[in-house]
Amino acid sequence: MRRLAWNGISLSVPGDWRPADVEHHFLSLARHGRIMLECAWRPDPAEFSTPRRRAALERQNRRQPGFTADPRRVPARWAQVLAALRPRLAYVPFAWLGGCGALCHDAAARCSIEVRFLLAPSPRTEGMDTPGPDASSPDAIGPDPISPDAANSLRRGRAPAAPAVSRLHAPEPDEAALLQAATVLTTLRLHSGREAMPFRLHDLGLDVPPGFTLRDFTFRPGLCALHFRRDADTLTVERLSPANVVLQGVPLRHWAARRAGVDTGEVRSRLPHCQPPRAKEAAAWQRVLRRPLLGALPVIGRLARGDMHETGAAWLVADENKLVSVCLRSAGQPAPATLAALCASLHVLDTE
Repeated sequence: MRRLAWNGISLSVPGDWRPADVEHHFLSLARHGRIMLECAWRPDPAEFSTPRRRAALERQNRRQPGFTADPRRVPARWAQVLAALRPRLAYVPFAWLGGCGALCHDAAARCSIEVRFLLAPSPRTEGMDTPGPDASSPDAIGPDPISPDAANSLRRGRAPAAPAVSRLHAPEPDEAALLQAATVLTTLRLHSGREAMPFRLHDLGLDVPPGFTLRDFTFRPGLCALHFRRDADTLTVERLSPANVVLQGVPLRHWAARRAGVDTGEVRSRLPHCQPPRAKEAAAWQRVLRRPLLGALPVIGRLARGDMHETGAAWLVADENKLVSVCLRSAGQPAPATLAALCASLHVLDTE
């Protein structure tokens, strides 16, 4: 199992599950190109009302084939899996043609999350026909409309690709997939902004100081970048690779000086207060970003922010052709302890 954490949630997943789609409050994971899990979360300080949330789920997913949040129709094994979440999380279980899920709420973190496991139906239930009400009854429900593609398949003597869904129960998911989902669910945690926030995605892992919120991020070949803000303070973390291409033969201190806009003599070769894990060469700097002279005018000065104190560090990761850079800008006094705590937690992760 591999630990992942992203902007308020953390969980452990099988080693071959990889991030497929990443947004501020959404994460999907895929195995060999097939989506296995989707998570969507948001701050939710309101009291969790199970009937109200169940009704909202039914309304929002009314076009989802076979969707149900009725506890009498959700697969019994899925309900058993979710029971392990109590009392840590309140939840509303649901199921649909493609899998099972739950809307969970953490009162301590004041956050809710919707998890969806895309599970194959059990071989025992796939293709099984469940009798419906007597067709002669006045309350009988007519047959579901068949799509043109499904009708053509039937004419050619082939069964439609989708398994049959009972009107009384969602299809029972495969037992092995259920056990895997249960293992993942037991590791799910929601984190509030009042504590250090863990981030573990792709090859970058760190604990962001309390109060900082994610404003922007970039994941592309050669670059992982996270940008945070706390009031007027900003924090940027970057992992760049290959380091030899980034540096282009320039010593790390010279590269850091050019990037920070300071003289090389102002860049130290040791980081104050901490030594990042696996750092084989390092550079650190501090500078003050002065307020423009225009800010000295009485009216503009009241609107303008004061001087910004920048503290930065960069280092090469031992046994990796990768470079890490962090930069903290604070409107108050310099905060080397904050940067030191961040650097101590920052790891380049093994993604193999």
